[in-house]
Amino acid sequence: MKILRILLVIVLLQNVHAQDLGGDVEKGEQLYYNFACYSCHGYNATMRVPLVGNASGIMSSEQVFLTYLRLRADQNPTNPKNAMPNYAASTLSDEQALDIYAYIKSVKDESPEVEDNPVMQEMLDAAKARSPGDAR
Repeated sequence: MKILRILLVIVLLQNVHAQDLGGDVEKGEQLYYNFACYSCHGYNATMRVPLVGNASGIMSSEQVFLTYLRLRADQNPTNPKNAMPNYAASTLSDEQALDIYAYIKSVKDESPEVEDNPVMQEMLDAAKARSPGDAR
């Protein structure tokens, strides 16, 4: 019975992804900046509130993304714990939202290795060079 439930969940998740309509990545990138998404999510959607990859459940499907945006519109500004802007359909159309979704899904989190970042490597080397009792 447990295996049957697991299979059912897998099939349902595949159907959710199969229903994704697909937005326009280029339009989505422009909208991402026009609507200032970068101010919280960063220029590559990996900053304070990351969205890239599996960092956020709201990116699991287009429908989940749209639902979240519309629910935020219902809650904000009455929910002061979350600064996510109000995105009612009159502010951001479904088509625009799906374009933003497509753009975010296209972004890859490709942070450089520490060894490839001279400034970071210099900071690490300096920290290692300090003696354990040095409390500057």
